[in-house]
Amino acid sequence: MTQVQVAASLGVGQAHISKIERQSDMLLSTLAAYLTALGVDASLIVEVGEETWTYDLTAGSGAR
Repeated sequence: MTQVQVAASLGVGQAHISKIERQSDMLLSTLAAYLTALGVDASLIVEVGEETWTYDLTAGSGAR
């Protein structure tokens, strides 16, 4: 997808997508919205010692 297509999906301008892509870090909510716009299913897995948690970043978003 082009930046223009992703921007249209998110309802923002292309410059905003360019800024997101240049960031060295971002909020998980920003990452989730970006991945959803790309049509990606994504999960975050956190392991601490013997415990594992999985957080579905794109849950309920209609991602493919």
